[in-house]
Amino acid sequence: MSNLKQAIPLGFEVGRGTPVAIPIRHMCVTGQTQEAGKTTTLEALIARSGLRALTFVTKRGEGAFASGRPTAPYFREQADWRFVSSLLEAFLGERLKFERSWIMRATKKARTLADVRRNIQTLQLKAKGLSADVYMVLAEYLEELVPAIAAVDWAPRVELAAGVNVMDLAAIPTSMQHLVIKSSIDWVLEHEEHTVVVVPEAWKFIPQGRGTPVKLSAMAYIRQGAALANYLWLDSQDIGGVDKELLRSVPVWILGVQREANEIKRTLSNIPATVAKPKAADIALLELGQFYACWGTHAVRTYVQPAWMPEDLAQKVARGELDVRNAAAIASGANVMKAAAAAGFTSVGAIAQSLTGQAKEETVTKDEAARLTRENEKLKRDVQTLTDANERLAARLQALEKGQQHEGARDHDLHRTPRRSDAAAPAAAARGRHGGSRADRSGADADAASNGHVDETLYQAIKARLLEDEPILLKAIAVRPEILVEVTPRVVTVAGDTQKGRIARLMATGWFDEARVVGEVRKELARTGKDPGGSGQLGIMLNNLVAEGFFVREGGGFVLAPRVKVSERELRTT
Repeated sequence: MSNLKQAIPLGFEVGRGTPVAIPIRHMCVTGQTQEAGKTTTLEALIARSGLRALTFVTKRGEGAFASGRPTAPYFREQADWRFVSSLLEAFLGERLKFERSWIMRATKKARTLADVRRNIQTLQLKAKGLSADVYMVLAEYLEELVPAIAAVDWAPRVELAAGVNVMDLAAIPTSMQHLVIKSSIDWVLEHEEHTVVVVPEAWKFIPQGRGTPVKLSAMAYIRQGAALANYLWLDSQDIGGVDKELLRSVPVWILGVQREANEIKRTLSNIPATVAKPKAADIALLELGQFYACWGTHAVRTYVQPAWMPEDLAQKVARGELDVRNAAAIASGANVMKAAAAAGFTSVGAIAQSLTGQAKEETVTKDEAARLTRENEKLKRDVQTLTDANERLAARLQALEKGQQHEGARDHDLHRTPRRSDAAAPAAAARGRHGGSRADRSGADADAASNGHVDETLYQAIKARLLEDEPILLKAIAVRPEILVEVTPRVVTVAGDTQKGRIARLMATGWFDEARVVGEVRKELARTGKDPGGSGQLGIMLNNLVAEGFFVREGGGFVLAPRVKVSERELRTT
């Protein structure tokens, strides 16, 4: 590509305003989320590098790379034992040890994860003791993962255009996000050149101390990709949680603000010893958009120029001559004028004249809108009139069906429009008030003797008359389904000094109200009592508690299931 560069303009040195450019290499950008400006930095570097970039959105509501081109998720299935081991480590949140021999048996001759699942089901039939427990954990994981994979319509390839390409994974579980990111990294390594892959939240996808599917592919990519001008850029809030073997292969560091003491120490340790290192306070007081850019023997405190900000404004911000908020406002105005020039406007006056013309057009549109509004209001009144008539008619029919003849007839006389055939009604009413004829009185007596019941012939005649008077009838029948679930509480009693009892006591304290991975559970048990030892058996116990309904899995960890009640009872001895 003709627009490729050997170095990327990053921004300007804080205080002096000297331009700063960094080499195009594998890179790690760190800093506190929402405080450092990592995403803005990555967007600016991609825009000025001349490289294509593939990025991932992994959280709902995330606004990163909003202007990027969407690309469909890609997944290539694998079933070798290393891949399955890394899946399980990501799922359990810890490094596997003795379980690998069982995984090797389960993946033998398998080509897909569905094949592995079937192999495990076969092996479970004869397994006992520890083998049965290990296969149960594997089966539980694949029981969730395999159907989820089958439910997604995966893209057959990774389609990349110039600039930023965004793969949105926010709607799929974390375990599947691992698979998609791994597959995408593999695709770029095997088929693309001059491409940057940005791995977000590197502490989660390439963690220190355990394997994940992404880690395997990232290691291969970072070792082989540079020859093809393919680079890996890591985005992480901190350094401590990211795999150190991978970080040792990263030559360019963009280090943003940190406030936690240990993280400040890690940040300082990644600044070359050949330069005068900043103090801990310098790291803690870095402002939004300021980073220490470190490569080779350089470590420069830099204000990173956003992609949308002109150089002169960014330089003034770096020198302290202009507040970054004012610079953003000025840049926004300049961008508006640039867009106006592209649209053919030569001056502010031309823009104003255009806006005045639009205002005249809007006056006509408003008049038209007012007319439509008046018509709409009339329609609303007509609809309301019809609705009221329907309600009255429905009420009268209901009264008739219940045998309430007299109330229905009276309501009908009050509300229907008089017709010619009804002309005799007032006279009949007068006769009734003043005694009337013997025949009238006998008819009234007959009505009273009927005790309010109407024969079928009379009912049908009245119903036909009502429908003739007001032919609009609306009757809605709502059916509300209801299901009653009977729950029998199952009480499990465990001794508080057993491993299961100690876990139950952590449940009772609310410690499991947020998701906890196996490693965290082991550390907490060791902190509060005896270390449970190997995490393999602990992971099996936690998964058993999921099967029993006490836990649910959330983001690779375990959290107390809803409506589970845990209480402690003190046993007194005499």
